[in-house]
Amino acid sequence: MADVVQERTRHGGAASQPTEVQTGPPPHRRWRKPPYLLVAPAVFVLVAVFVVPMLTLAEFSLHRFTDGVSSPGRTLGEWSSFLGDGFQWRLIRNSIWFGALTTICCLLLGYPTALALHRLRTRWLAALCYFLLFSPLLTSVVARSYGWTLVLGDSGLVNSLLSGLTGATWPLLYNTPGVVIAMTHILLPFMVFPVLSSLRQIDDELSAAAADLGATPAARFRRVTLPLSLPGLVAGAQLCFALTISSFATPSLLGGGRVQVLATAMYDDVQNLNWPRAAVAAYVLLALALAAFTGFAAVQRRLLVGGRTR
Repeated sequence: MADVVQERTRHGGAASQPTEVQTGPPPHRRWRKPPYLLVAPAVFVLVAVFVVPMLTLAEFSLHRFTDGVSSPGRTLGEWSSFLGDGFQWRLIRNSIWFGALTTICCLLLGYPTALALHRLRTRWLAALCYFLLFSPLLTSVVARSYGWTLVLGDSGLVNSLLSGLTGATWPLLYNTPGVVIAMTHILLPFMVFPVLSSLRQIDDELSAAAADLGATPAARFRRVTLPLSLPGLVAGAQLCFALTISSFATPSLLGGGRVQVLATAMYDDVQNLNWPRAAVAAYVLLALALAAFTGFAAVQRRLLVGGRTR
């Protein structure tokens, strides 16, 4: 054996080293547990702040409410009373209509804004636009709502301008249009940034190739930019609709009790100590939000696989 090693060394070869035998589980199995440990804190927080309260609400929804007092029990009386009440269904329709109007307004204002920000090349001007866009989220909802009260009131800025131009004022406060305007102002960033993210993922060479083939700017937007940015548009609509139907502060402050949605009715039930009906309304609102998320997610999935963008 020694002669063989010397012979290999003499000819420039290296003596073979003994191969170490790996013990224990393979690498792909060895690192499977740490990811679960990293997710564990988030799962714990989700269970603590969402699952446990929802289970508590489920228990309250089975209680009885008689003579202004909620008593423990196991009955579906509040569920049947809620689902059989025409007023509650009107609140559900109002919430859906309110969410649809706000989402459409955010879409009509948010897409051109995102397109302008995407084409903006001046950094300081872009930073200023981002700040103005984010400013509604940096202020208190109460201060923001009272600010809109001063703007939309009968003697506010908007009606003062309308009175000077047309000689008449428009009722924009304590009704649905005023609440939709304020909610659009708040939720506009949730539409702009998903659309802006989709626009930034579009290859500029696609538009250049369309231009080389003779496409006009309108045709390039209609055949290239708009279809490829639809996933971001759907994601923004998903966020705006879900946040609108669950909003409470703005409809309550700017609606003046005249804009009745499911969230404000739920607050009134809590104030009246009608916890069972409030719990039922909370689950109905959750069901609406989940249905909206499911529908928008199905549309977005179809767009991402090219179902409607081909």
